[in-house]
Amino acid sequence: MKRFGVALLSTLVLSSAFANLAGAQSGDIKVIINGVTQQYTQSPIVSQNTTLVPLRGVFESLGAQVEWDSKAKKVTASKNDDTLTLNIGSKLAYKNSKPVQLDAATQIQKGQVLVPLRFVSQSLGAKVNWDQTTRTVTISNQGSGSATDTYSLSSKPLAAPVTKVTYDTYYKDSLTYDDAVKLAIADSTTIKTVETNIDQTRRIMQETGKNIDYVPLEAGVEASDKAFKGYAQTNLNYEAAKKNLGMTKEGIEYNVKDLYNKLLQKQNAVKLAALNIEDAQRKLKVAQIKRDNQMSSDYEVTQATNLVTQNQAALDKAKKDLDSAFLALNQLIGYKPERRYELKDKPVYSEFKSNVETTVSQVLTSSTAVWLSEQKVDLAELSLKLYNFSSPGNTPYEAEQLNVEKAQLATEGTKRQLEEAVRNAYNTIKGLESQYSQIQAGLVSARSAADMAKKQFDVGLATELQVYEANLKVTTAEQQAEDIVASIDTLKMAYEKPWVLQGAASGAGAQ
Repeated sequence: MKRFGVALLSTLVLSSAFANLAGAQSGDIKVIINGVTQQYTQSPIVSQNTTLVPLRGVFESLGAQVEWDSKAKKVTASKNDDTLTLNIGSKLAYKNSKPVQLDAATQIQKGQVLVPLRFVSQSLGAKVNWDQTTRTVTISNQGSGSATDTYSLSSKPLAAPVTKVTYDTYYKDSLTYDDAVKLAIADSTTIKTVETNIDQTRRIMQETGKNIDYVPLEAGVEASDKAFKGYAQTNLNYEAAKKNLGMTKEGIEYNVKDLYNKLLQKQNAVKLAALNIEDAQRKLKVAQIKRDNQMSSDYEVTQATNLVTQNQAALDKAKKDLDSAFLALNQLIGYKPERRYELKDKPVYSEFKSNVETTVSQVLTSSTAVWLSEQKVDLAELSLKLYNFSSPGNTPYEAEQLNVEKAQLATEGTKRQLEEAVRNAYNTIKGLESQYSQIQAGLVSARSAADMAKKQFDVGLATELQVYEANLKVTTAEQQAEDIVASIDTLKMAYEKPWVLQGAASGAGAQ
């Protein structure tokens, strides 16, 4: 505690050493922590003569734990018995609830919290050095009671630093699935069109109903039958329009769920790609050291270099895919294309227990498409029942009979398509559940291997790279499991309401 407090007080004394950074350009400043060159997705910047860096990368590299409260816009970091809290936009931080003045306010850039470097590092008892010639900030907490250097390739420090890639993202805004649905419905022009269509078909139905009451007696039975069939058709159009509103909203709910879950998956892909490039860079450093010690050839270094390049390309693609996922959801919910936010809802796995035969029956009973097809059968049968053989120029009676048969066949086809969609969704979910179970079984082994690698590292029997790769396997499996759960979550809605896959307009036409 005493060392922690002294480090905080020394912040003001040493802050002048960073004053000459005022003219630095974003991205020019290199940060090395415990011999590891930090490569952040958001480069360090200079604000009010103070260098600011991504918070999570520095805090965690110095052995602290970090928590982000998106509602309060507050970051909390803890190490040993000390706790730091920082509020976005404030020049006050708190150490164990006591206020500490900052040289510059914390801020968010590209979804990442930036904080004054010297405050962060020295608050955690670290040594800080600034090299004006190389524009490099060097931070170290080794030899100050901190944990063993976790970035060396063995239990002994390397002669050359290893690059560490940090992917950390914070957003000013957050978005729940329910809020996204509300925004999408409110912004939907399709909803407005359907609501207008309901009003229009209602007015037409009412007007057509008047025609039944005012058919002149001298017009005969044929005119009366024609008016009645016209009213039946307009009434069907009105009821179909009302049902289509519900289908349209369900279609929007599904589209939001699909894009929301895909965005979660794309975020996972970026995080994993960042970890993979770090792994490749570590392997490259190992290859270089082995070559320098005549333990391998240039070929191994070339292969490792190519792996870094490939993983960098994968990271770039993952970021583009993430931007595209944000753009797609933003377009649906009415947000500006560049807006970014934290997704608050993550699907949780639960075993899929459903009787597919029962679901098929429920779907066929509740489907608007089936209802509409059956109504068309009734309308065709009504037309056949009211057929006037004595009226010249009428459609042949046999043709009217064929219309009934066509409507019946269309109904059976609609039912068959829905049943097939339900069964396909069911089988896909079951297949994904099987994959999920396999990943969970593999996770048990991966976590056990990671624990063993850490124990071996602690006694000098494993390298830091081996520990990192063991943990990378755990993280990879965890994110694969999360992606499967997101896919299952989307498919469950398609399973219960398969018509959402055909678009909200599938039940619109009753003409």
